Order: sequence, then structure tokens, then C-alpha cells
Amino acid sequence: MEKVKYQIIKIRVAETGNTVKFEADTNKRYQFVDGLFFSLPEEKAITGSTLELRLNNDEIFPEDFEVKLITTGIQANTNNRFYDNLEVEAAGSRIEGKFVDSGKADIYPYVAKLYLRLAKKI
Repeated sequence: MEKVKYQIIKIRVAETGNTVKFEADTNKRYQFVDGLFFSLPEEKAITGSTLELRLNNDEIFPEDFEVKLITTGIQANTNNRFYDNLEVEAAGSRIEGKFVDSGKADIYPYVAKLYLRLAKKI
């Protein structure tokens, strides 16, 4: 049996075309990151935006990885929104990333969100 917690990393995008570096630590009480999902406030901002992501110094997504590959529309069930092809150690691991805005949003500034699904085996 697993206990699940969601951790949100907020990425503030100040203006069109911004490149934003971010860092965070995963919750120490959970053993694994077993899913992630990326959310933008406008669907049109997804196309062309990219994400580079490292967790615990391991590359999860390389530079220029398209955000559209880890997003879904609102029609998707919450449990089906997460990219879940990973099981990476959490327990206070360092997350480092770089988000590049496509410049297609209508309103700036905005906050992009990277949702981590953390799991603890109980």
C-alpha cells in the first residue's frame, strides 16, 4: 500500500519568452517521486514551451523537452494526468530545472506549476 502526497513547485514567468531556472527539495517524508504533471494557466502557452529537469542530479528531461508531452487538457481525469514512467528517490532530493516560455500566453506575468506525485510505501 502507498500513501501519496502532491508537492507543487511554482515557476513565476515575468514576461514573454522568459527562461526561468528553479530549485526545490522534495518532501523528506516520502520515498519516491512516481509521477509529475506540468500546468500552465493558458492552453495556448503550452505549444513551444520547454522544460529541462534534474532530480537528485539525475536527468529526468533533457534541455528543450517539450512541455506538451507532460500536460493534459481539463478533460483528463486527475489520476490520468501524471507522467508516471518514473520512480525516482525523493526523501529530500534536490530538484533543479529550467523552464522556457513560448511567448504565446495572452497575460504576463503568470505562474506555471510543476506537480510532483510523491509516494511512501506503508
